[in-house]
Amino acid sequence: MEHKDRHNRFLALHIGAVVALTAMAHADMASAADPGATRARVETASLSLPASPNRACWARYSVNGAAPANGVIEETAFRVPCPETVNSVFVASLQRALHVRDYYAGPITGQPDAATRDAVRAFQRDNGFDSPILTLETAQRLGLSPRDFGQN
Repeated sequence: MEHKDRHNRFLALHIGAVVALTAMAHADMASAADPGATRARVETASLSLPASPNRACWARYSVNGAAPANGVIEETAFRVPCPETVNSVFVASLQRALHVRDYYAGPITGQPDAATRDAVRAFQRDNGFDSPILTLETAQRLGLSPRDFGQN
């Protein structure tokens, strides 16, 4: 719920900025058309906005299937699309994106089945990361998630 509230505040601030800019533009047009009109006084305020309204979601993947190598389990942490964005429409789009790249040959079901995971793994392996878990970078590369230029 906190994410939704933060997103709503973010939208309200942007809508408020658009309304203020529109009012200033109309005031400028009115004063240009009517020499007797007075200008509105505009005050500015500093607002601290987050770099992105999106939250970062992470996953970990064990390289050796959680089997210790020399007593150490190797894991890799990486950003993933957040669970609330991965619905059947997203998965169907993922299946189509992998299909047009010749990685997925199954039916477009919107279900994250074994064939979809295998296709994700094959695509990611060919692009330098061997995991069946869809990374945010892969989702962005496939055009399924927006690029977040505020994050590394």
